[in-house]
Amino acid sequence: MFDNVFEMAGRCAETFRNDVNDAFGSSIITDVLDPICNEIGLLRLFNEEFQRQSLNIDQTLKEARSFDLNEGSNR
Repeated sequence: MFDNVFEMAGRCAETFRNDVNDAFGSSIITDVLDPICNEIGLLRLFNEEFQRQSLNIDQTLKEARSFDLNEGSNR
């Protein structure tokens, strides 16, 4: 999800950079576009880490449930 947004924001920022060559345009790039791209990049990394942690938790829960079921069948 964030990959598409990151790519789109990067393309928009790059197009703006190529089309605007004055001080005001440069300040828009520095003060607005670059921070937005950085935030999207951070959200992308956060989402990737969240997905990894979620998979790890799911795997741990499956193992715990399997262990619990195996213990219950030995009674």
